[in-house]
Amino acid sequence: MKFSLRLNAVLKLLLSVANVLIPFFVGPYIIRTLSRPSYDLFAKASAEIQLFLALATGAVHVYGVRMISRIRKEKEKVALFFSELFAIGLLLNLLFLGMYVFYARIINRYRDAVHYVLALQFLGSAIQVEWLNEAEENFLFITAKSFAVKAIYLVSIFLLVKGDNPALYGLLASLAYILENLVSFFFLFRKNGMRLKGFRPLRHFQKLSLAFLMTGISLLYVQTDKIMLALLAGEAAVAAYTIPNYIATSVYGIVLSIFVVAIPRLTSLLHERKFEQHRKLYNELVQAFLLVFIPLLVFIFLYAEEVMGLYAAGKYSDSILPLRLFTIQIFLNSLAYLQKEGVLYPAEKERAIIVFNLIGGLFNLLANFLLFFLGRLNPATAVATLIVSYLLVTVSFRIYIGRIARGLGLLNFRSLTYFLFSLSSVPVKRLVSRLPLPGLASLTLAFALFILLYFALLFLAKDRVFLGNLRTSVRKAKEFLLRNKE
Repeated sequence: MKFSLRLNAVLKLLLSVANVLIPFFVGPYIIRTLSRPSYDLFAKASAEIQLFLALATGAVHVYGVRMISRIRKEKEKVALFFSELFAIGLLLNLLFLGMYVFYARIINRYRDAVHYVLALQFLGSAIQVEWLNEAEENFLFITAKSFAVKAIYLVSIFLLVKGDNPALYGLLASLAYILENLVSFFFLFRKNGMRLKGFRPLRHFQKLSLAFLMTGISLLYVQTDKIMLALLAGEAAVAAYTIPNYIATSVYGIVLSIFVVAIPRLTSLLHERKFEQHRKLYNELVQAFLLVFIPLLVFIFLYAEEVMGLYAAGKYSDSILPLRLFTIQIFLNSLAYLQKEGVLYPAEKERAIIVFNLIGGLFNLLANFLLFFLGRLNPATAVATLIVSYLLVTVSFRIYIGRIARGLGLLNFRSLTYFLFSLSSVPVKRLVSRLPLPGLASLTLAFALFILLYFALLFLAKDRVFLGNLRTSVRKAKEFLLRNKE
């Protein structure tokens, strides 16, 4: 079912909130239930399995969303493409499952059950077809399904995980992942069916190879940091890096909903050569994203110590500095993502994406090796090299886009005002810190006051993006209430 972009954004936002809030309940509980060595072991095992899963599914997801966005009005073509890409995904998962087993069993000789329990996630990734749901804008189904599965997962964690047992936690996480993908597969199979007539999966080889190459290059960033920290700095370093990375990327994932739901439409507009409509939609989405994202990052930077204290129960004080650095990294990452998914991918500029991402990824890899040889490789320095890498990519994308298109914005004076208004969190922090409140209450009050002050400043400044979305939201609310009265 196709909804308006704003409704899709709301549904995607609800989904992202669920994806963040449930782990935010589970994460602190697990950190408190498991010992630090057990959680460090789980973090390392998760980093390793995610590398293989990303290679197995990343290219299919990116390529699938992009291609379905072009043919989604043609039912027969969609069914055939679904069949072909599903078969390719199945083979890729079998391949990388074999590689993971070889890596874990033969090379590293892992004996801890958690490594093999997490490998069950390949059963879920083998039938992972969420790319088709996203391309068809089935966000109502995605949201309802995710809420239901995550509710089951949340209850299971609190009922079953009572002691220092990382394997049990890994098993429940794997089963939830399998269930979520299984439900999506049956929904899409019933909705679209599969076609064997004209079945030629090899025709996608060239374009899928490019998508696979880009997925592999993307792993030279955060995933490479995790693996290098695991191999060269130890399990504890992986956890100290992973926790703040998760917090920053979770907030990023919520706000990114504003943009992600529009990717199929941006792709369609360029495919139909409606350049002016694409330009207007892209610029509007970028500014709406920055309006929300910048103040959240500033708040997390200022309250990094309080956030880590609440989330990790004081076990990971060595993650405070990495969290502050991750707010800078994730901002640069978001700028690169907006340009890549909003302009370069839809315009079929894969070669530019590959070259610039490869430059940034190789810099990150080489910088990590240099840090290791200098005896300076740790979570904070790993994030610092990541910041420079994403800065290189973001600037490169910006220069390239400026040469191939006009009028596509990114950072401007309005973005600067969002940052300046976000600095109102500084006096708010000083005020709230004087009140005799416990940690969670103090953080909640500070955030509420800060958001109210920030929105007030936007209103007084008559920010066009803020006022436009405010008027639209009020109008939609009134229409909804009037319909209910009737």
